Amino acid sequence: MQGDLAPGDVLSQVQLARSYGVSRTPLREAIRRLEAEGLVESLENQRARVAVIDAESLDVMFTERILVEAMGVKVTVARLTEIDLNGVLASTAAFRIAAERADVPARDRARRTLHARYVAGAGQRLRETIAKQFDRCERYRRMYAELSAGAAESYAAIAGACVARDAEAASRAIARFEAGLAHATLAALSRTYEPVAIRTALHMLDRA
Repeated sequence: MQGDLAPGDVLSQVQLARSYGVSRTPLREAIRRLEAEGLVESLENQRARVAVIDAESLDVMFTERILVEAMGVKVTVARLTEIDLNGVLASTAAFRIAAERADVPARDRARRTLHARYVAGAGQRLRETIAKQFDRCERYRRMYAELSAGAAESYAAIAGACVARDAEAASRAIARFEAGLAHATLAALSRTYEPVAIRTALHMLDRA
């Protein structure tokens, strides 16, 4: 998920078992789980490789994430307590401080916490789905694109919408921000691909 292994890198079960000091049985189960999540592709001779993704697949992946997270935010904002709002503001401040210090690990932790707070009022299954999609999209975002210089301002605007209890504004703001990151990621992957799915999703949210 951190991009230490690039798309297309071949994984040897023998080498992995030796490196981690585990038997082949739990290793095969781990690879099956990664394959089910679309992160790994099986090859012949008990080998596997990190999944290679094309621009269209990435477009769809980010679109799914944008739509489901926007829904989670919309459900949550109306349910935020004062304690919840204080948490959003604190995490927003933590993100800004980490970004100003160029502390990437702290910034990314604050970003993850923020997104979890945005959807805290959604159901457990929806939260789990959003968290899984966040991880998958972040994996590719980190490989191909950096967070924009205006990310802290975008998060401040989302926090403001949460404080104002404006679920529509918060939902659209998070969707536009994540769509911007998705566009940057896709542009780095392919200069000619048009992100039709993402553009359509934003249009749907603006008209909702």
